[in-house]
Amino acid sequence: MKKVLAVFGISFSMLLALVSPASAHVSSQSKGYTLIAGQSSRLWLSLGHGCTYKDGHYPTSVFKVVVPATAGKPTPEFHYGFKTSVVASAELDKNNAPLSYTVTWTAKTLGHAIDDGTFYDFGLKLKWDATPQTIAFPTTQICYAPGKKPLYLQWIITDGSTKAATEDTEFGPAPTVTTIAAPSTK
Repeated sequence: MKKVLAVFGISFSMLLALVSPASAHVSSQSKGYTLIAGQSSRLWLSLGHGCTYKDGHYPTSVFKVVVPATAGKPTPEFHYGFKTSVVASAELDKNNAPLSYTVTWTAKTLGHAIDDGTFYDFGLKLKWDATPQTIAFPTTQICYAPGKKPLYLQWIITDGSTKAATEDTEFGPAPTVTTIAAPSTK
């Protein structure tokens, strides 16, 4: 029994280390789906708040994520009240395959937008590249202040640097996932 608990504890600790929030604003969660390289999986990107502008708080109306080809061609999760699109990048690799796909969920009405301060998950069906690696998912939230002024939360930084906010845009680290090698069967 002690061995079973030890293996469970180690496995759980490894899982927490592999799927950790990249920032307090958008995090990645596998919710128990595999992170084994070369396998199909599911991933959720969780936002934690909307936009702030001149002391006002605004809901997220658009949620975009760039899915690198190393995560396969994504299939987005359906969300009532949202229109979804998947657009392949114009940049191609040596085999003429897109380098990434942009998945966009757009609220059909302001009533469907995600309220500021509300946690909300957007899911993707993916297939990990066969090589274990850390994969970043640059993410953008768009909110609209009065007068239809767009406000941006861009969780796009992948090199550990920082970028100062502007009047209408806040920046932060992109959520990431680290895939692992398949366990040895020897």
